[in-house]
Amino acid sequence: MHTGSELVETWIPNGGFKLERRKIHTHDGGATVAECLVPKWESAELSLDRPCARQSCLHRIVADCLPDRAPILDLASRYGLLSVSVTPAGSLPPEPLDVWCREIRELWAAADLWDGIAAGDPRGRDMLERRLAANLARFSFRLTASRETGAGFLMRYRSADLRAALWQMLAGEVAGLIRCARCSAPGCARWFLKGGNSRSDRLFCSDACRIRAFRSKGK
Repeated sequence: MHTGSELVETWIPNGGFKLERRKIHTHDGGATVAECLVPKWESAELSLDRPCARQSCLHRIVADCLPDRAPILDLASRYGLLSVSVTPAGSLPPEPLDVWCREIRELWAAADLWDGIAAGDPRGRDMLERRLAANLARFSFRLTASRETGAGFLMRYRSADLRAALWQMLAGEVAGLIRCARCSAPGCARWFLKGGNSRSDRLFCSDACRIRAFRSKGK
């Protein structure tokens, strides 16, 4: 089942991102200099992407990311910036590295609470409810109607940016709209989506991992 997060669009520059110190505006109307993600090449061509449609458990991938420069640059270069929305005629503004560090920490904390609850420990329910409510309240969502093949129109809430979509995905997992699991194959641990077009008892992210796990048991 869809959460609506799959509709969010990002723009990825050819060559990916790099870090530079840039002057940015603060929420109080002032300005400061911060380490920011910017396109690696000037005037780089931008490619449109729908990262949550392409990676159904992206919120889990971001939550597991180390809040360090190299892994954050890798994620941004694959999926786009968290807080930036732009048209093809525009240019990508600098995004502070702190934006990524904050979302990674917040997503990890909320996902960790949910994993404990899903494992049978109810003690984190109130805390998870507060965290989800507080983080979802930071963003805006637009109600849209889209046509589905053979299913008429479907109403969805479209996230304003990727950051909001990640929280929408986590809320959808907590609500039971989607189920994410780690691959059980030795040395993998990639996240994949259970149910939908795949079996609900699926243990592996791919046939290759399933075969590797089968062979490792035979040794």
